[in-house]
Amino acid sequence: MAETVRVASIGLGWWGKELAHAAGDAGLDLVACYARTEQSRREFATELGCAPSSSLEGILTDSSVDAVLIATSHQSHRQLVEAAARSGKHIFIEKPLALSIADARACVKAAEAAGIVLQVGFQRRRHPAHREMKRLIDEGALGTIETLEANHSLPNRIPEGAWRWDEEESPLGSMTSLGIHQIENFHYLAGPITRVAAVSRRGRSVPIDEATAMVFEFASGAVGTLVSSFFAPWRISLSVHGTEGAAFADRDGAALSYQARGENRPTEIPLAEFDAVVDQLMEFARCVRAGGRPEVSGAEGLAVVAVLEAATRSVATGSFEAVEAA
Repeated sequence: MAETVRVASIGLGWWGKELAHAAGDAGLDLVACYARTEQSRREFATELGCAPSSSLEGILTDSSVDAVLIATSHQSHRQLVEAAARSGKHIFIEKPLALSIADARACVKAAEAAGIVLQVGFQRRRHPAHREMKRLIDEGALGTIETLEANHSLPNRIPEGAWRWDEEESPLGSMTSLGIHQIENFHYLAGPITRVAAVSRRGRSVPIDEATAMVFEFASGAVGTLVSSFFAPWRISLSVHGTEGAAFADRDGAALSYQARGENRPTEIPLAEFDAVVDQLMEFARCVRAGGRPEVSGAEGLAVVAVLEAATRSVATGSFEAVEAA
Protein backbone atom coordinates (compact mmCIF):
# COMPACT_ATOMS: atom_id res chain seq x y z
CA MET A 1 0.00 0.00 0.00
CA ALA A 2 1.17 3.51 -0.74
CA GLU A 3 2.48 5.49 2.22
CA THR A 4 -0.35 8.00 1.75
CA VAL A 5 -3.77 6.46 2.42
CA ARG A 6 -6.18 7.25 -0.40
CA VAL A 7 -9.77 7.71 0.73
CA ALA A 8 -13.20 8.27 -0.76
CA SER A 9 -16.06 10.09 0.96
CA ILE A 10 -19.50 8.47 1.05
CA GLY A 11 -22.14 10.89 2.32
CA LEU A 12 -21.39 14.48 1.37
CA GLY A 13 -23.46 16.57 3.75
CA TRP A 14 -22.22 19.06 6.32
CA TRP A 15 -20.37 16.54 8.46
CA GLY A 16 -19.13 14.63 5.42
CA LYS A 17 -17.39 17.83 4.34
CA GLU A 18 -15.96 18.37 7.81
CA LEU A 19 -14.51 14.86 7.78
CA ALA A 20 -13.08 15.33 4.30
CA HIS A 21 -11.34 18.59 5.24
CA ALA A 22 -10.00 16.95 8.41
CA ALA A 23 -8.77 14.00 6.38
CA GLY A 24 -6.68 16.36 4.28
CA ASP A 25 -5.26 17.98 7.40
CA ALA A 26 -4.47 14.49 8.73
CA GLY A 27 -2.44 13.64 5.64
CA LEU A 28 -4.91 11.38 3.88
CA ASP A 29 -5.43 11.79 0.14
CA LEU A 30 -9.09 12.34 -0.79
CA VAL A 31 -9.41 10.92 -4.30
CA ALA A 32 -13.14 10.35 -4.83
CA CYS A 33 -16.62 10.99 -3.49
CA TYR A 34 -20.13 9.61 -3.81
CA ALA A 35 -23.66 10.69 -2.90
CA ARG A 36 -26.97 9.82 -4.48
CA THR A 37 -27.53 13.24 -6.05
CA GLU A 38 -25.37 14.49 -8.91
CA GLN A 39 -25.42 18.09 -7.68
CA SER A 40 -24.06 17.06 -4.27
CA ARG A 41 -21.29 15.04 -5.91
CA ARG A 42 -20.35 17.86 -8.27
CA GLU A 43 -20.30 20.57 -5.58
CA PHE A 44 -18.35 18.40 -3.12
CA ALA A 45 -15.81 17.37 -5.77
CA THR A 46 -15.26 20.99 -6.79
CA GLU A 47 -14.81 22.16 -3.20
CA LEU A 48 -12.57 19.28 -2.06
CA GLY A 49 -10.67 18.63 -5.29
CA CYS A 50 -11.57 14.97 -5.81
CA ALA A 51 -13.29 12.91 -8.50
CA PRO A 52 -17.08 12.44 -8.28
CA SER A 53 -18.32 8.88 -8.74
CA SER A 54 -21.73 8.24 -10.28
CA SER A 55 -22.24 5.06 -8.22
CA LEU A 56 -21.28 3.43 -4.96
CA GLU A 57 -20.01 0.47 -6.95
CA GLY A 58 -17.64 2.80 -8.73
CA ILE A 59 -16.07 3.73 -5.40
CA LEU A 60 -15.86 0.17 -4.13
CA THR A 61 -14.27 -1.22 -7.29
CA ASP A 62 -11.78 1.63 -7.67
CA SER A 63 -8.31 0.23 -7.03
CA SER A 64 -7.01 3.71 -6.26
CA VAL A 65 -9.23 3.86 -3.14
CA ASP A 66 -7.76 2.30 0.00
CA ALA A 67 -10.47 3.34 2.46
CA VAL A 68 -13.84 5.03 2.76
CA LEU A 69 -15.16 7.75 5.06
CA ILE A 70 -18.85 7.08 5.70
CA ALA A 71 -21.11 9.90 6.92
CA THR A 72 -24.57 8.79 5.84
CA SER A 73 -27.97 8.16 7.42
CA HIS A 74 -27.81 5.86 10.44
CA GLN A 75 -29.93 3.11 8.92
CA SER A 76 -27.64 2.82 5.91
CA HIS A 77 -24.56 1.97 7.94
CA ARG A 78 -24.75 -1.82 8.00
CA GLN A 79 -25.28 -2.13 4.25
CA LEU A 80 -22.42 0.24 3.48
CA VAL A 81 -20.00 -1.36 5.95
CA GLU A 82 -20.71 -4.85 4.64
CA ALA A 83 -20.30 -3.72 1.02
CA ALA A 84 -17.06 -1.84 1.73
CA ALA A 85 -15.65 -4.76 3.72
CA ARG A 86 -16.42 -7.20 0.89
CA SER A 87 -14.48 -4.89 -1.41
CA GLY A 88 -11.50 -4.84 0.94
CA LYS A 89 -11.81 -1.15 1.77
CA HIS A 90 -10.84 0.07 5.22
CA ILE A 91 -13.69 1.94 6.92
CA PHE A 92 -14.00 5.08 9.00
CA ILE A 93 -17.67 5.48 9.89
CA GLU A 94 -19.42 8.22 11.79
CA LYS A 95 -21.25 7.27 14.96
CA PRO A 96 -23.47 5.52 15.73
CA LEU A 97 -22.04 2.35 14.21
CA ALA A 98 -25.65 1.19 13.75
CA LEU A 99 -29.06 1.53 15.40
CA SER A 100 -29.35 -2.05 16.68
CA ILE A 101 -27.07 -4.54 18.33
CA ALA A 102 -27.74 -7.01 15.52
CA ASP A 103 -26.64 -4.54 12.83
CA ALA A 104 -23.63 -3.37 14.84
CA ARG A 105 -22.48 -6.95 15.36
CA ALA A 106 -22.88 -7.60 11.63
CA CYS A 107 -20.62 -4.60 10.92
CA VAL A 108 -17.95 -5.87 13.30
CA LYS A 109 -18.18 -9.38 11.87
CA ALA A 110 -17.86 -8.12 8.29
CA ALA A 111 -14.75 -6.09 9.13
CA GLU A 112 -13.13 -8.96 11.00
CA ALA A 113 -13.85 -11.42 8.18
CA ALA A 114 -12.32 -9.04 5.62
CA GLY A 115 -9.32 -8.20 7.78
CA ILE A 116 -9.85 -4.47 7.37
CA VAL A 117 -9.72 -1.54 9.81
CA LEU A 118 -13.09 -0.42 11.17
CA GLN A 119 -12.98 2.83 13.15
CA VAL A 120 -16.01 4.65 14.57
CA GLY A 121 -16.04 8.45 14.72
CA PHE A 122 -16.18 9.17 18.44
CA GLN A 123 -13.65 11.96 18.63
CA ARG A 124 -14.78 13.51 21.91
CA ARG A 125 -12.82 11.16 24.17
CA ARG A 126 -9.80 12.88 22.60
CA HIS A 127 -10.81 16.38 23.65
CA PRO A 128 -8.19 17.88 25.97
CA ALA A 129 -10.38 17.98 29.09
CA HIS A 130 -11.45 14.36 28.71
CA ARG A 131 -7.88 13.17 28.16
CA GLU A 132 -6.75 15.06 31.27
CA MET A 133 -9.74 13.77 33.22
CA LYS A 134 -8.76 10.22 32.29
CA ARG A 135 -5.22 10.88 33.50
CA LEU A 136 -6.52 12.17 36.85
CA ILE A 137 -8.68 9.07 37.23
CA ASP A 138 -5.84 6.70 36.35
CA GLU A 139 -3.49 8.45 38.79
CA GLY A 140 -6.02 8.16 41.62
CA ALA A 141 -6.69 11.89 42.02
CA LEU A 142 -10.43 11.23 42.05
CA GLY A 143 -10.33 8.08 44.16
CA THR A 144 -13.15 5.64 43.59
CA ILE A 145 -15.63 6.99 41.04
CA GLU A 146 -19.06 7.50 42.57
CA THR A 147 -21.09 9.49 40.01
CA LEU A 148 -20.88 10.91 36.49
CA GLU A 149 -23.02 13.65 34.95
CA ALA A 150 -23.28 14.94 31.40
CA ASN A 151 -25.36 17.25 29.24
CA HIS A 152 -25.10 17.29 25.46
CA SER A 153 -27.60 19.75 24.03
CA LEU A 154 -27.72 22.37 21.30
CA PRO A 155 -30.37 24.14 19.21
CA ASN A 156 -30.98 22.03 16.13
CA ARG A 157 -29.76 23.15 12.73
CA ILE A 158 -31.32 20.27 10.82
CA PRO A 159 -32.65 21.37 7.42
CA GLU A 160 -36.31 20.76 6.73
CA GLY A 161 -36.83 17.35 5.17
CA ALA A 162 -33.46 15.99 6.34
CA TRP A 163 -33.25 12.35 7.34
CA ARG A 164 -32.50 13.22 10.98
CA TRP A 165 -36.15 14.29 11.33
CA ASP A 166 -37.17 10.65 10.80
CA GLU A 167 -37.87 9.14 14.22
CA GLU A 168 -36.61 5.76 13.00
CA GLU A 169 -33.27 7.38 12.15
CA SER A 170 -33.18 9.32 15.42
CA PRO A 171 -34.51 7.13 18.26
CA LEU A 172 -34.73 9.22 21.44
CA GLY A 173 -34.18 12.34 19.33
CA SER A 174 -30.83 14.04 19.81
CA MET A 175 -29.54 11.18 21.96
CA THR A 176 -28.70 9.25 18.77
CA SER A 177 -26.68 12.07 17.22
CA LEU A 178 -25.39 13.96 20.26
CA GLY A 179 -25.86 12.21 23.58
CA ILE A 180 -24.12 9.02 22.55
CA HIS A 181 -20.84 10.95 22.48
CA GLN A 182 -21.15 11.13 26.26
CA ILE A 183 -22.12 7.46 26.57
CA GLU A 184 -18.84 6.67 24.81
CA ASN A 185 -17.02 9.08 27.11
CA PHE A 186 -18.59 7.35 30.13
CA HIS A 187 -17.28 4.01 28.88
CA TYR A 188 -13.85 5.55 28.34
CA LEU A 189 -13.71 7.10 31.80
CA ALA A 190 -15.62 4.67 34.00
CA GLY A 191 -15.96 1.35 32.22
CA PRO A 192 -19.01 -0.54 30.98
CA ILE A 193 -22.63 0.39 31.73
CA THR A 194 -24.79 -2.52 32.88
CA ARG A 195 -28.26 -0.99 33.38
CA VAL A 196 -30.08 2.06 32.09
CA ALA A 197 -33.39 3.80 32.70
CA ALA A 198 -34.59 6.51 30.33
CA VAL A 199 -37.44 8.97 29.88
CA SER A 200 -38.02 10.94 26.72
CA ARG A 201 -40.28 13.86 25.89
CA ARG A 202 -42.11 13.20 22.66
CA GLY A 203 -41.98 15.93 20.03
CA ARG A 204 -44.86 18.39 20.31
CA SER A 205 -44.46 19.96 16.89
CA VAL A 206 -41.63 17.81 15.48
CA PRO A 207 -41.47 14.08 14.62
CA ILE A 208 -38.50 13.28 16.88
CA ASP A 209 -38.22 13.36 20.67
CA GLU A 210 -37.48 16.78 22.13
CA ALA A 211 -35.44 15.76 25.17
CA THR A 212 -34.16 12.56 26.74
CA ALA A 213 -32.74 11.81 30.18
CA MET A 214 -30.94 8.64 31.25
CA VAL A 215 -29.79 7.11 34.51
CA PHE A 216 -26.97 4.54 34.35
CA GLU A 217 -25.47 1.90 36.56
CA PHE A 218 -21.88 0.90 35.80
CA ALA A 219 -20.26 -2.49 36.32
CA SER A 220 -18.02 -0.77 38.89
CA GLY A 221 -21.05 0.26 40.97
CA ALA A 222 -20.85 3.93 39.98
CA VAL A 223 -24.00 5.68 38.78
CA GLY A 224 -24.46 8.38 36.14
CA THR A 225 -26.91 10.71 34.43
CA LEU A 226 -27.12 12.16 30.93
CA VAL A 227 -29.54 14.60 29.30
CA SER A 228 -29.71 15.65 25.65
CA SER A 229 -31.89 17.88 23.50
CA PHE A 230 -31.92 19.49 20.05
CA PHE A 231 -34.23 22.21 21.44
CA ALA A 232 -32.22 23.71 24.32
CA PRO A 233 -29.36 26.21 24.37
CA TRP A 234 -25.82 24.99 23.66
CA ARG A 235 -24.42 23.04 26.59
CA ILE A 236 -21.83 20.25 26.36
CA SER A 237 -20.41 19.31 29.74
CA LEU A 238 -19.26 16.25 31.67
CA SER A 239 -18.22 15.77 35.28
CA VAL A 240 -16.86 12.85 37.29
CA HIS A 241 -17.13 12.74 41.08
CA GLY A 242 -15.04 10.41 43.22
CA THR A 243 -14.18 9.76 46.85
CA GLU A 244 -11.03 11.92 46.65
CA GLY A 245 -11.96 14.59 44.15
CA ALA A 246 -14.07 15.72 41.21
CA ALA A 247 -13.29 16.89 37.68
CA PHE A 248 -15.50 19.15 35.58
CA ALA A 249 -15.15 19.32 31.78
CA ASP A 250 -16.93 22.20 30.07
CA ARG A 251 -17.11 23.96 26.69
CA ASP A 252 -17.21 20.61 24.87
CA GLY A 253 -14.04 19.31 26.47
CA ALA A 254 -12.02 22.49 25.97
CA ALA A 255 -11.99 23.49 29.66
CA LEU A 256 -11.34 21.47 32.83
CA SER A 257 -11.32 22.15 36.54
CA TYR A 258 -10.43 19.89 39.47
CA GLN A 259 -11.68 19.98 43.05
CA ALA A 260 -9.98 17.84 45.68
CA ARG A 261 -11.86 16.42 48.62
CA GLY A 262 -12.08 19.07 51.33
CA GLU A 263 -11.89 22.00 48.93
CA ASN A 264 -14.95 24.17 48.45
CA ARG A 265 -14.29 25.25 44.88
CA PRO A 266 -12.60 23.81 41.80
CA THR A 267 -9.35 25.05 40.27
CA GLU A 268 -9.02 25.39 36.51
CA ILE A 269 -6.38 23.24 34.80
CA PRO A 270 -4.70 24.85 31.76
CA LEU A 271 -5.22 22.92 28.51
CA ALA A 272 -3.74 23.24 25.05
CA GLU A 273 -5.98 23.54 21.99
CA PHE A 274 -6.33 20.32 20.04
CA ASP A 275 -8.15 19.13 16.90
CA ALA A 276 -9.65 15.79 17.88
CA VAL A 277 -11.25 15.12 14.49
CA VAL A 278 -7.92 15.41 12.71
CA ASP A 279 -6.23 13.32 15.41
CA GLN A 280 -8.64 10.40 15.01
CA LEU A 281 -8.11 10.42 11.24
CA MET A 282 -4.36 10.44 11.69
CA GLU A 283 -4.79 7.33 13.83
CA PHE A 284 -6.99 5.78 11.14
CA ALA A 285 -4.25 6.33 8.56
CA ARG A 286 -1.64 4.77 10.86
CA CYS A 287 -3.83 1.71 11.43
CA VAL A 288 -4.50 1.28 7.70
CA ARG A 289 -0.79 1.47 6.90
CA ALA A 290 0.49 -0.66 9.79
CA GLY A 291 -2.48 -2.95 10.44
CA GLY A 292 -3.12 -1.70 13.99
CA ARG A 293 -6.36 -1.46 15.96
CA PRO A 294 -7.88 2.01 16.43
CA GLU A 295 -8.71 3.28 19.89
CA VAL A 296 -12.42 3.36 19.00
CA SER A 297 -12.95 0.25 16.92
CA GLY A 298 -16.12 -1.61 16.05
CA ALA A 299 -16.16 -3.17 19.53
CA GLU A 300 -16.37 0.24 21.23
CA GLY A 301 -19.00 1.35 18.72
CA LEU A 302 -21.04 -1.78 19.44
CA ALA A 303 -20.89 -1.14 23.20
CA VAL A 304 -22.49 2.29 22.72
CA VAL A 305 -25.23 0.85 20.48
CA ALA A 306 -26.05 -1.67 23.21
CA VAL A 307 -26.67 1.15 25.70
CA LEU A 308 -28.80 3.11 23.21
CA GLU A 309 -30.90 0.04 22.45
CA ALA A 310 -31.46 -0.63 26.17
CA ALA A 311 -32.43 3.02 26.71
CA THR A 312 -34.95 2.83 23.88
CA ARG A 313 -36.50 -0.26 25.50
CA SER A 314 -36.57 1.56 28.83
CA VAL A 315 -38.60 4.44 27.43
CA ALA A 316 -41.16 1.89 26.19
CA THR A 317 -41.28 -0.21 29.39
CA GLY A 318 -40.82 2.52 32.01
CA SER A 319 -38.26 0.38 33.87
CA PHE A 320 -34.54 -0.22 34.13
CA GLU A 321 -33.23 -2.33 31.28
CA ALA A 322 -30.11 -4.46 31.24
CA VAL A 323 -27.47 -3.53 28.70
CA GLU A 324 -26.69 -6.54 26.54
CA ALA A 325 -23.04 -7.50 26.65
CA ALA A 326 -21.28 -6.31 23.52
